[in-house]
Amino acid sequence: MIGKYFKDFDKKILKIKKPAAGAHEGKGKTATRASVDMRMMKDSLSRIIPSRLKIDSVKPVDSSGFSPDGVDLVVYDEYCPDIVELMGGHVPYELLYGMFHVVPNLTKESLTEVLGRVAIAKKLNMYASVPEEEETMAHVPSFVVAASSKYHFSDLKNDIINYYLSKNTEYQHEIDILMIMHKGIVVKNWREKRSFIALETKEDTFMWFFILMNEYLDQKKKTVIDFRNYVKKEVIYNEY
Repeated sequence: MIGKYFKDFDKKILKIKKPAAGAHEGKGKTATRASVDMRMMKDSLSRIIPSRLKIDSVKPVDSSGFSPDGVDLVVYDEYCPDIVELMGGHVPYELLYGMFHVVPNLTKESLTEVLGRVAIAKKLNMYASVPEEEETMAHVPSFVVAASSKYHFSDLKNDIINYYLSKNTEYQHEIDILMIMHKGIVVKNWREKRSFIALETKEDTFMWFFILMNEYLDQKKKTVIDFRNYVKKEVIYNEY
């Protein structure tokens, strides 16, 4: 039932580019490149996330003014139809439910780059002035989507852990789910610090990504947005 829906789901999102004449990958193998059609990805994901939420390629921001680069898509509660325009092209932290980081081909180099992007983005609200009761608020879940990779999953899991150890990254700033289309997923194990589970799910990859992703997105946030925190004008008005 669910598996049937996701059969060939990723083919709508993937773009395969044939190489120029003479390009090779290894001995006698023609090099091909996979990339992600961001418009199709946004459209496809919008159909499988909770209907109360919206997904778009807009920038997140917190009340301190911090707006990290490198976030390709965000899932958010559309507080009002003009929320993005009202916020100057941004979505406030309090309305965020998830962030997506997209990688065309996952290699050792691009893995290091995207893990860094995720760690920075997860610092949203870290420097904002928040009430004492909200100081332990959960960080926004981060999902990494890779179009392709030659990684073996045991090596990928080890490289993720080694990166975080070498950078002394706080465990709250780690990825939640990493998916390689049509190959498998790596999931953060929240029961233990610095722990991940790698699953080689092949043709069932998007189905499991959908199930695990929505476990994060279906949670209700307790925070209430106070737009006064986003007003940076220092003006003294006449009061009567």
